[in-house]
Formats: sequence, structure tokens, C-alpha cells
Amino acid sequence: MKFRGPLDEPPISEADIQAYSDGTLAGARAAHVRHYLAGKPGEWHRILFYRRLNAQIRDAYPAPATQTAHSRTAPARSGRVVRYAIALAAAVAMAGAAVAWVGVTEPSQQVLNNAAVMALMEAENAQPEALEAGAARAPFDFGAAGLHFLGGGEVRVGPFASAQRYVYENNQGERVVLLASRAWLAGAAPQWSAHRAGPLRLLMWRESGTRWVLAGNAQTRGLMRAADLATLATQPAREGEGS
Repeated sequence: MKFRGPLDEPPISEADIQAYSDGTLAGARAAHVRHYLAGKPGEWHRILFYRRLNAQIRDAYPAPATQTAHSRTAPARSGRVVRYAIALAAAVAMAGAAVAWVGVTEPSQQVLNNAAVMALMEAENAQPEALEAGAARAPFDFGAAGLHFLGGGEVRVGPFASAQRYVYENNQGERVVLLASRAWLAGAAPQWSAHRAGPLRLLMWRESGTRWVLAGNAQTRGLMRAADLATLATQPAREGEGS
């Protein structure tokens, strides 16, 4: 829509009217619009309506600078909260998965005891060359207890759990089996304790995240002395209990 004033003046556009209403028109162009409106009382009513509308809009919404600062701060803060929440949830999930995995791969004391009994029965019937001496290194030197290392290797003690098996033998040909498995979730128990299983004796201790079970016949010479050596306890009286 075009509005014309005197013939020697350029036409007034709707954009000029809107800019004048907003207060953004200045200089000669603003004077030109004012001159035009002086002869158009109806247009003045429209200008006043636009100005009231603009005032209502400014009251209803923050100033551009304030809105910009808020729009930058609020989404940034919200984004950080979301990222922290996601990171925390991921960390909790990973920790839970790690604990669950350790739980299923770490055999209990009873499971390891049962495995030690089975390993002892197998070791008593195995030939020396079947013990895979090169597959394992003796964790302890039981020479002071009259036991020498024969060999060993890994054995399965559950669907997801395994243990290391070490076989020793005394000068009388009697064999004992030492099993070791992870025990990260169990507290330390460096002093050995004994458990009878019929004619067998199981000597158990936990240290440095490892669960140990030494299994042998209750009358096997050197059995308890070996447990003393492994746990750095040297009470001579215990040797007599297993002799």
C-alpha cells in the first residue's frame, strides 16, 4: 500500500508507517511521515494503536538483551545437567555391571572347597607327567614342610569361574592340592582355618584379593606346616596335629 503526500514528496510506504510507529524512523524521512500524517487524522489512530500494541509486547516479553542472556544461560545450564545425569547413570551402570561380573566370576568358599576335594582326588590318581609341571609356577616353596612341587594348571570351578591348581607331594608319595581363586569382594583372613571333609582336611585363608584352599588327607605329613609357611605363621605345634 502506498500513500502520497504533495506531488514533490516521495510516496509514503506501509514500511515507513510501521517504522514510525516503532520509533525507528529518524531524520528527514520521519519528518516526511509526520507531514503526511498531519493531513490524515485516521492514520494517527492507526499509529497510536500500533504504539499501544508495541508497548504491550515489550511488557509481555523481556528486553532483547535480557532474553538473549537468559536464552544462552538456561539452555547451557540445562545441557550441563543432562550431560552430568547421563554420565552419572553410565557410571552407575558400569559399576553395577562390574560388580555383577566379579560376583559370577569369583567362586564362593564352598565352591572352592568342593573343587579342592575333586582336584585332590584327581591328583592322587594322576601320573606325575600328567600334572603339567611347565604350565604353572609354584606360588609357595613348601620344601621346609617336606613337600615338593609337581605341577598344576587352571581348573574350572563354575560356569564363569576358574581357579589355579598346584600339586605338591611329600617323601611318602602323599599329595596335597592348593587351589587359588580371586576374592576381591571378600575381606582378608590371613590366618588359616581348618575344615574337615571326611578323612580330608581343608585349610583356608584369604589375602591380597586371593582365596586359598590347601587340601589333603588329615594324616598327610607336612600339610599343616605348609599352611603355616604360606601364611607366614610358624607355630611348630601345628605340625604335630597333621603328622
